[in-house]
Amino acid sequence: MSLRQGRTTSEHDGIRYQKMIDVYGRLVAIVLMLFGLREWAVILGVVTSFGGPFETMTTAWKMATMYLAVVNLVAAVGLWMRVAWGNVLWVCAAAAEVAFHTFFMNTFGSDYTIVAFHLFALGGYLVLVLLSRKERKAWPFGIS
Repeated sequence: MSLRQGRTTSEHDGIRYQKMIDVYGRLVAIVLMLFGLREWAVILGVVTSFGGPFETMTTAWKMATMYLAVVNLVAAVGLWMRVAWGNVLWVCAAAAEVAFHTFFMNTFGSDYTIVAFHLFALGGYLVLVLLSRKERKAWPFGIS
């Protein structure tokens, strides 16, 4: 008898959403890696951004570019490894980029594609976490 035949369906269901969270985290890690590499390409002068070439950017643009170049790559590594600090850095990077393109629109311009991606990605992660907790009967704040 193989391991697959020896398990019941209910044993597999207990970790179904956790596996989905792992795959989702890895997919987001790939996207963040691409975002981080793009920021490094801007710094190295391979491509330009909305702020222009890195050498001619304003100080605010340079600081935002350098911050996102580092934090996106480190968050991608953390998400790929599925460690808690990866999620924290991802939320920090997403919140910063959303703030750049909404609250500080006069400085950084509006890039609603990036804003929508981060909001939908964070929302999808939140839904998966809540479904996982419901499945394990571990709702936060004693909600049943």
